[in-house]
Amino acid sequence: MKLSHAAPGPLLVVAEIAAWWLAQMRSLIPEALRFGDTGQDALLIAIDRPDPALPLHAAPSGSLWMRQRGQETLFGRLPANGATLPANRLAVGLRLPPETVLTRDVTLPLAAGRQLLSVMRFELDRLTPFAADALYWGISGVTADRTRGRLHLQLAFVLREPLEPLLQALAGQQLFPSFIEAPNGRIALNAAAPRRRLLPAVLPVLCGLLALACLVSPFLRQQIALNAAAQVIAQQQPAAQVAMRLRSRLSTAAFGRTAIAQAQRAGDAMQVLAELTDALPDDTWLDDLTLKSGILTIDGQSADAAALIGRLSAAPGLQDPSFTAPVTRTADGKSDQFSLQAAVAP
Repeated sequence: MKLSHAAPGPLLVVAEIAAWWLAQMRSLIPEALRFGDTGQDALLIAIDRPDPALPLHAAPSGSLWMRQRGQETLFGRLPANGATLPANRLAVGLRLPPETVLTRDVTLPLAAGRQLLSVMRFELDRLTPFAADALYWGISGVTADRTRGRLHLQLAFVLREPLEPLLQALAGQQLFPSFIEAPNGRIALNAAAPRRRLLPAVLPVLCGLLALACLVSPFLRQQIALNAAAQVIAQQQPAAQVAMRLRSRLSTAAFGRTAIAQAQRAGDAMQVLAELTDALPDDTWLDDLTLKSGILTIDGQSADAAALIGRLSAAPGLQDPSFTAPVTRTADGKSDQFSLQAAVAP
């Protein structure tokens, strides 16, 4: 069945725009404070249920009503044609058969009014035979009895399971209700959906991640510093290798100069041998000769060992000659056996 209606006049368009603006302003008001308002302009979907034994979602048939300024007029019948529906300036509500919406009077402590919706979510399992996530629900008629410290209200709820197929069928007809009309208020379809308490579940995980970050952060910073140092070392490696080769060459040269200087301080062995040959007489021969650290040590035999001290003192390359052991005569008595040392001049 195709719906038809006359083109709206300018005054109706202005009224619809004003109603839409008021609806937007009203959406800023907390839900608990605006729940009881049922006189707002809206497009109402009244669902018929002629046969009580027939499931609610078996045949989404009913009528569309336009409510403006408190007056309701019939707009058409379901199924609806999306092309003939009014512009989406009005809230869309769902009016179910009275036996579908269940109500209950509830009394709570007065302190519950501070977090009324949260308290009701926790109390649904006690107040109804259904779990909270199995219901669409809302509250209305909230009154406070301060003398007795009590809060009185009316709870209205609808089972979600039989209602979901109906909502899907209406969506196929471009009808998206945002609330269900209750006897004394509304049940918001979007707000009544089950809300998972993500923060308490995520908070331990966040704390664990934060603790892990605190533990890992020093090692991470150290690793970053090591990587930066390794990069600098890699960049400076060629220059370091050149410096190491230069240092090795300098060390080798210094060692050579030190060896030469030590050899010079110890004296030239050939020069010392030549001077010693000139200083010793022909009747003297040597059994042993040692030149070490600038000290010349000689052992041998001579016809006149005492005269050797004077001869060696006169040699230009020798200094402070002296005997290191007593002079003794040989077995045949023809020569003296001596042991003598002298310093070699640098």
